[in-house]
Amino acid sequence: MRNCKLLLIAGFLAGFYPAFGDHHGEAKVDQSHYVLHSTFEIAPGQNPDDLKEELVAYQTSQEANGFNNCGLYQHEYGSARGFYGFCYFDDFAQLDAIMKKSEAATSASEPQTFAHHTDNILEIQQRQLKASPERVAHMVWRFGSNLTMNERQARADRLFDVFSRGFGACNLYHHAWGSDLGHYMTCGYKDYTDFGKKYDAVNKIMGDELMDANLDIFEHSDELLVKVMD
Repeated sequence: MRNCKLLLIAGFLAGFYPAFGDHHGEAKVDQSHYVLHSTFEIAPGQNPDDLKEELVAYQTSQEANGFNNCGLYQHEYGSARGFYGFCYFDDFAQLDAIMKKSEAATSASEPQTFAHHTDNILEIQQRQLKASPERVAHMVWRFGSNLTMNERQARADRLFDVFSRGFGACNLYHHAWGSDLGHYMTCGYKDYTDFGKKYDAVNKIMGDELMDANLDIFEHSDELLVKVMD
């Protein structure tokens, strides 16, 4: 079984992102342009509840430092077990102020409690989710290197259209800065009965419209997540 992985989104997937939508600061988040997306892998032998408690406190402190809204989701099914978090911000001037406040408040360094970690800043392209769903389908799409940026975007838009119709509402994000050049998508659902209905709806649309489409998908991952905090 793979080690658990945590994704702290402090910004991207601002639209995921309100799939990681927003609940307590909707008006402020609606003007957000970016989301910071981070991953934290649970170390072997670590208690996931201990890391969850630490990350909830961390996300709360991120808001206090100036992010528009932060939250945390936990893995239920998919390739990586762990937690996913998010924080929204408007622009890089705001991020700069957040970083300076955080650095000024930091005292002695503390032991790292997680294993592998990544950060990605995502740009919100389409935001349909206006509140944080109880559960989220989180997808990452990477398209062929032979494609132009416009061609990759066109394929992401086509897939987003399918999933937003099937789920009723989704968010679309694109890599702005970081290690992972791809498109991110989040779609909400209430429970697994609801997910089954939306899964069937997506498959019906794909069967009718995309079975012969050349989407040039190089890599894809998807996760099913449950909300911890928003």
